[in-house]
Amino acid sequence: MNEASALPADIPPGFRLIAWEGVTFNSTNGPFYLKHEDGDVALGFRVEQRHCNPAGILHGGMMMTLADMTSGFGTSIKAGIDKFMPTVNMTFDFVASGRIGDWVEGRCEVLKVTRSLAFASVMLTTQAGPLLRASAVLKIPSGEGLRWKRAPLIG
Repeated sequence: MNEASALPADIPPGFRLIAWEGVTFNSTNGPFYLKHEDGDVALGFRVEQRHCNPAGILHGGMMMTLADMTSGFGTSIKAGIDKFMPTVNMTFDFVASGRIGDWVEGRCEVLKVTRSLAFASVMLTTQAGPLLRASAVLKIPSGEGLRWKRAPLIG
């Protein structure tokens, strides 16, 4: 790791490490990286052995985790909603298998935002093409709601 960038050399340009506080589900499953520039929002991670199933391919649960995070982060940032939005429903279509060493990247398209719900579409890809397609419905809390406690970014 290069001290100047504080990121491993194999992380694509523009991505910054999400530095979760404490031990959380997200901190133990990552490391996850965020890219947010010029309206583009993407989350990603490099597949390690611990992210794989017994067959040696990327575990579907890990793909679903990144898709869920991507829908929440992406919708929050793109729609300007500064609240934590729990997932109400999410469906997944597994398109291909990920392998150790792959860079997996998630991007979100916000389809519609109502007073109480947000609808989004998520694609996970690798250098070889699409891995997973997901459709998400997120609950927008009324009133103040639970605010994001944004994790600092490194890099």
